[in-house]
Amino acid sequence: MRIFKRLSRIVLPILAGFAFLLSSVVCAAMIGDDTPNVGGVLVGPCGLPGAEGPTGVNDDFTNRSINAGIANLSPAGLTTAAGEVVFRNMVQNIGTSDDAFVITVPAAPEGFRIEISLNEGVSYTALDAWNTNVTVPVARGAAAIFFMRISAPAGLRALTGFDTVIRARSTITPTATNDTIDRLYTGFIRLARTVTVNNVTGAGGPNDPVSGAEIEFAINYTNVSSADGIGSSLLTAHNLVISEDGKAAPDDWAATTDHVTGASDTQAGIIIGDRDGSSSLSDIITTLEAGQSGVFKFKRRIK
Repeated sequence: MRIFKRLSRIVLPILAGFAFLLSSVVCAAMIGDDTPNVGGVLVGPCGLPGAEGPTGVNDDFTNRSINAGIANLSPAGLTTAAGEVVFRNMVQNIGTSDDAFVITVPAAPEGFRIEISLNEGVSYTALDAWNTNVTVPVARGAAAIFFMRISAPAGLRALTGFDTVIRARSTITPTATNDTIDRLYTGFIRLARTVTVNNVTGAGGPNDPVSGAEIEFAINYTNVSSADGIGSSLLTAHNLVISEDGKAAPDDWAATTDHVTGASDTQAGIIIGDRDGSSSLSDIITTLEAGQSGVFKFKRRIK
């Protein structure tokens, strides 16, 4: 009897302590389980899903240009061939738990074909009237890359941007959405040439093309793509080459004029052919950022 009482005095406090510890663990687990799952999402350019556009995170953009069907077009011309561009986008889970995001296209230009790839372009699925969305699972705090292949028909106005809106929606919190824009340009470098006659020979008027008068050619070039955004993916022209050949139709000024050295470029372009006796010139602009412009000038003297 005395032994039982002694054991009770030792064992009962230990059991009570263990019960208290177990109760604390269970309560902590219950409190953790009560934390609500809240969806949150950002979608945008690859590497910067939180990029901003002119007004915020719902009009950030990725700008790209087609190469087909735009050669030698005037600013008012129409593309002569269909073209396609692959855009790289990223969706990021900023919610409190793992989620699956529904990717949709709420707005796209008429006649365009929109396709999505979740395997880095190995295969594509059309987003159209028969398949309106694709779901992308993303772990909490992680991000996933997806490709959008956008195909444009021929007959589009040159030097124009066409917007496809991409939307990501949380399945945990359907009201949590974010938009980005994949913008396809039909060319993005505008060239405009002006010709001015400067006659200081004393014969005829100040703009008369008489022998000895000088003709100035000015080629204005502009990167017309949009640049208003923080972290959005912009279009930059690299090694832009502007060529002027006085022997290539419709130009014929090589036969009737002589070159005047001193050609210039406001963007510090590399000018080739600025020498006596030259009948053609080329200007190489190393980099032309979105929204930038410049002027390439050279002169000829009438024979």
